Amino acid sequence: MKNFVVLLVMLVCALQGNAQLLLRTTFTGDISAISLGTDFKNPDYGERSNLEECFFYRKQCNRDNLEKTVYNIFSVYKRDSVVGVCPYGVDVDLMSEHFEKNSGNTFRYWNKMRMGCKFLVETNPKYSLPIWSYFNLEIYGSYLHLPHNARGDQTTKARKGSFMLFLMTTPGSFTQLFQTNSSTKFLGYVKCNVSSVWIKAYFRQGQTVGYTGIQAEWETNPKGYSGNKVESSKDTYRGITLFGGPEYQIQLHRISMTLGIIITSRNH
Repeated sequence: MKNFVVLLVMLVCALQGNAQLLLRTTFTGDISAISLGTDFKNPDYGERSNLEECFFYRKQCNRDNLEKTVYNIFSVYKRDSVVGVCPYGVDVDLMSEHFEKNSGNTFRYWNKMRMGCKFLVETNPKYSLPIWSYFNLEIYGSYLHLPHNARGDQTTKARKGSFMLFLMTTPGSFTQLFQTNSSTKFLGYVKCNVSSVWIKAYFRQGQTVGYTGIQAEWETNPKGYSGNKVESSKDTYRGITLFGGPEYQIQLHRISMTLGIIITSRNH
């Protein structure tokens, strides 16, 4: 574990050392703090812990000296009993062109759409798996609408009235062979911003269990959208986000309380 942390720090320093390289890191950690049946009996504590460190990196400009808007992705993660790494992925801004005030098409000025794809190598230490079962794929897309007064503003309170739709699917490989509920096959959520807090309603499907819930996400940095150096980062938050809320396990008829933290940093 110590060697892994040292290598991770060396990777961050190497990426930051490149003057033109734009880097965004996101650490996410969450846990089901308490879970109990609908009769409020048989409580369990500290279930389904998840940890992930994700790096998004790209050059600032292409050969034509135009801003690049496609990030490369590298991440390591633990999702309950599943551990894995994303050696490579891409995150694409589908509306990367600069807005022109004299243009008749104003849709891209108030809206953003992104999609991404991550190649995964993962395993469950509880099982002995054939080599082909370690590989997986994650595909996602998002749509974000910004109100008039939010575009380009540096404060979190100006985001009030924004809303986002997010969809993600993981086709699965070894998860089809073993009962690993920790692996998410599908995740969909919609969330709305009420000042510095997002209210999110979601549904996610594991291998055999579906989950539905509602969460509050509090962006603690009041100027979390400041320090933007390129056009494509104007809507990227920087700082700590705390989140939590109730979740219902549909097939198991259990209610749980999920608590978590997201730490996002960027140099652009």
